[in-house]
Amino acid sequence: MSDIGANGDSVGEAGKGQHAFTFIAAPEDLAPYLNSLYIWRCGEGDLVDVLPAYSGQMTAFVEGVGRMKFDHGEVAETRDAFFLAPLCQARDFHIRGPATMFGVSLNFRGWAAMTGLAVNECHDSFLDADRVLDTDAAQQFEGLAQRWRDGELDDTSILDEMAAIVRHSIKELPEAHLQVIDRTLQWLSASFRPDLEELYDSLPYSKRQVQRLVSQFFGQSPVRLVRRYRAVRAATLLSLPELSDEVEADIREAFYDQAHLIKELRFFTGRTPKRLMPEGNSPVHDMLGPQGYGSVDLFGSGEARQLGKDPA
Repeated sequence: MSDIGANGDSVGEAGKGQHAFTFIAAPEDLAPYLNSLYIWRCGEGDLVDVLPAYSGQMTAFVEGVGRMKFDHGEVAETRDAFFLAPLCQARDFHIRGPATMFGVSLNFRGWAAMTGLAVNECHDSFLDADRVLDTDAAQQFEGLAQRWRDGELDDTSILDEMAAIVRHSIKELPEAHLQVIDRTLQWLSASFRPDLEELYDSLPYSKRQVQRLVSQFFGQSPVRLVRRYRAVRAATLLSLPELSDEVEADIREAFYDQAHLIKELRFFTGRTPKRLMPEGNSPVHDMLGPQGYGSVDLFGSGEARQLGKDPA
């Protein structure tokens, strides 16, 4: 896998019916805007799975074909270059392999700074490059897959090119917008059940304005966002090989009962607690794992240690 393996962590080569992720840390100057860069490969045959609610992705799909099912039965098909807008719920997908995909995982700062698009107006959809990028950048992005297939670009250089496009396209966010994004993430990180009034008190806006801005940057109201991140946090922790009794108790107390836990996990991650067992082979295990979140701490300092992101 060229020389990326020296800087990233792979789950192994993709054989028939299998997949392999390689995560690469974002360049230092882009770290405030990205979760990570990554390569994903799938072996021959069909892979049918569910993608969890996740942040926006910039994707070069250089080999194979994939389809994702959205609302009202709409099915979107991959192309050489596209953006996957942030997902507000789990979505079914089908990959016909062999397949290879190169990606830039944008965090919510990155989505706002790069696209300028309100998440509540475009979430859960594939977007053409020219809707997000200026003409020159869109043409450059759209040509990367063919250059990779022609052997002009290797795995390292195509990701370098994608990072350069992000670098060119990032626009400085107003301080007020950064404040909303960062304080909302801090509020979500505080606990499984953060107090809504604490979010309102932390921002210099009316409750109605906070609700509108959170929906703009995250795609959902604060109440809905709590449900989503509670499920994603629980799924992330349940996918780990071992959990402390304290964390297991926190998860149990965050939901009314086992049925509520299963319902929420299924809606936002496409998984049940049983299907989150670490031995499973699914892209979801890697996306819900610590490497999939890169530089962005969505889980608070205590759980960061549980996730292996904080050696302290």
